[in-house]
Amino acid sequence: MSSANPIAKDMQVLDALLRENVAPHLQSSISDLRILNLACGQCDEAETLVKFGQAEAQGEVRLIGADIRIREILQARERHAKLPAEFLLEDATKLGAHKQIEADFNMVLLRHQNFWHGPDLWKKIFEQGLEKTGDDGLLVITSYYDQEHQLALAALKELGAELIETKHNLQARKLRKPGKFVDKHIAVLRRK
Repeated sequence: MSSANPIAKDMQVLDALLRENVAPHLQSSISDLRILNLACGQCDEAETLVKFGQAEAQGEVRLIGADIRIREILQARERHAKLPAEFLLEDATKLGAHKQIEADFNMVLLRHQNFWHGPDLWKKIFEQGLEKTGDDGLLVITSYYDQEHQLALAALKELGAELIETKHNLQARKLRKPGKFVDKHIAVLRRK
């Protein structure tokens, strides 16, 4: 899957993944939809998430992106200034201390989680993400690798998450590192 702009193609694929795998599990007749994107970096997916939310909600969509890296957050703020989005410099392992990030999000996304680069750290991030989902909220992860996806799912189940759906993305773009693909897997979970 080559393209002059691979990120634009990745966003088309991500949009299809969200519509096919997440939309059917969102609470029906959502008025306002709230999305929390943890470890969002410069948030290439911001516009895709907002458009997805607008297609699913009857009211307004609000996206909050959070990352610990200031450079990426500043880039996200600049690139997505016209979107109904806010980008916060935030340690995703300590979200409970941040009053701006209350609970009850309809969807919490961890795109390209890096579980095997720090399992203990990612367990804390997963735990915080689960705590921010509402009663009917969803936690959505994507993964670069097969094994990492399985490890992340096992950790989430250990934290009390219920797996609703997991899917291997056959349209994932292959990256240079062997076995690594953009959004190779997607999983949808919720709190038990």
